Amino acid sequence: MGQITAVGIKKILYADTSKIAADLTPDLAKTLIKAAITAKDEVRNVHQETWNVEEAEASVTGYKNQLNGQTYRYETNPGDMSVNFTIGQYEYATKAALMGGAVIKRGGTGSDKDDIVGWKRSNEKVVIKKALFCLTDDGVWLIFTNAQITAHEANTDKAVAIAVKALVQTPEVAGVSMEYNFDEAVVKALV
Repeated sequence: MGQITAVGIKKILYADTSKIAADLTPDLAKTLIKAAITAKDEVRNVHQETWNVEEAEASVTGYKNQLNGQTYRYETNPGDMSVNFTIGQYEYATKAALMGGAVIKRGGTGSDKDDIVGWKRSNEKVVIKKALFCLTDDGVWLIFTNAQITAHEANTDKAVAIAVKALVQTPEVAGVSMEYNFDEAVVKALV
């Protein structure tokens, strides 16, 4: 494949981290992406210009030779990485998936997302971990296999939006990387 730029954002999907049980290949990525689409586990709105991927610069500690004052070795620790975006318009199921709490269903029953009529906040501490599948405008899938989601309501241009920060962390499955990049032309998940 040629060079990439990974510009903008076209699609954001999410799945439980337990869905990723092996090192990702384009075929496995396609299966996971199609499953998220089928389950309607998708962010359908990103408020203008709030999408970004941030990776902090590595912290570097130099160690000096006391005899001559020169640095003789370095210790380098990678910087933290996060995916950030604000959802301007959303469904209650998306709010529950990314903020925790629970959806409220018509009559209290039903398994279809169409039966959802509301949302309620959890009274407990909530830890949410998701795998994120982010397709850029130029056709690059940025896949983060284990992200702890911190999300909160935020005032965005006179509306109550959901500000999401996905903190990328080491996967719990051996052999799985924190981040994968694949071209959609190879994955073919949207075909």
